[in-house]
Amino acid sequence: MYELKIALRQVFSSKKQTLFAILAVALAVTVITVMMAMISGFQDELVTSSIENNPHIVIGPQDEKEEFIHLYRYTSALTSEKEGVIAVSPKYLGQAALEYRDNAEGVSFQGIDPMAEESVMRISEDVVEGDLMTLVHTRYGVLLGDQLAEKLEVNVGDRVDVVFPGSQTTSFKVIGLIHTGTSADEVTAYARFDSVQDFFNEPGVASTIEVRVADPYQADIIAGSIERETGLDAVSWSEANAEILSLLEVQSILVNIFYFLIYGIAGFGIANTLITIVAQRTREIGILKAMGTSKKSIMFIFLFQSMILGAAGLVLGTILGYITTIALQSYEIEIPPETYFGLQTLPLEVEPLNFVYAAFFAFIVNILSGIYPAQKAAKLDPVKAIESA
Repeated sequence: MYELKIALRQVFSSKKQTLFAILAVALAVTVITVMMAMISGFQDELVTSSIENNPHIVIGPQDEKEEFIHLYRYTSALTSEKEGVIAVSPKYLGQAALEYRDNAEGVSFQGIDPMAEESVMRISEDVVEGDLMTLVHTRYGVLLGDQLAEKLEVNVGDRVDVVFPGSQTTSFKVIGLIHTGTSADEVTAYARFDSVQDFFNEPGVASTIEVRVADPYQADIIAGSIERETGLDAVSWSEANAEILSLLEVQSILVNIFYFLIYGIAGFGIANTLITIVAQRTREIGILKAMGTSKKSIMFIFLFQSMILGAAGLVLGTILGYITTIALQSYEIEIPPETYFGLQTLPLEVEPLNFVYAAFFAFIVNILSGIYPAQKAAKLDPVKAIESA
């Protein structure tokens, strides 16, 4: 096609303009691919932490005035038999104070079955000192959040007193430390389920029942089934984290607006380059039209130029975006944990689909950017074009 040959010749004849137009597209694609990697990383990390760091379903009393589940053994057995459920763990939750020498801290004193809790929450992965399974054989053992232990100035092997009004002060041996990277490390203390029941003088009851399912995205359906069959309240992880999921949706909308603005800037760069070429090549365009070149062919010449500039910028931007993302991945950028729900480093996720989206939209914008200059060139009167040159 002779239109393509003319387009290539004009692109290479204006090297500086061509370079700036390509760089404008390349930088836009680079920024967008890196931003997409960051957003994908944040979304994946938040969803993963919501799924993995929390029970998929939490069963509790239906009536807010009721503190406990009285038939927790029956409910646990019924729930564990449901299709899609892989583990259940009853838990007793209470507020108490831990004392060690002259130090005292309020804690969330949680009674767990270590084997069941491990199946649901995988908490052994967060144990940084000691062993969770030691709790199975230690009647009065306790695992503390590492920040809580630091505040109390206790180490593994020390004994702490658990204090609660109406309960007998009981000494527990610290058998391990836990680090989750969240604020829970400052207030969490795990002990055996039966030991905590006895301490609070509440035998035969549980505060909640935690559930892990095979497919977290089916948790809502399973939670609804549990509610219907037991009459208890069952909250899925997605319901419990509705605010985070809503935040991600709002974030996606704002980011898409940002993408649009970046693409627009790149598109104006290409349009400006092509308009300049039209102004500089007025005589050549007039001669082409005088020789019988149709308006359609003139338009194709400039659309081809737009496609060439866009494709070159796209390839360069994709390469730069990939290199930049990989470089940022290799260098851990620390962020305040309270800023993004406990995330400590900037997460980036390289997803091939992000590059496809960036390339597709950039290419479309580049073509649209070439339409106006192409139409302007096609409407030039050949006689006036030659005379004005």
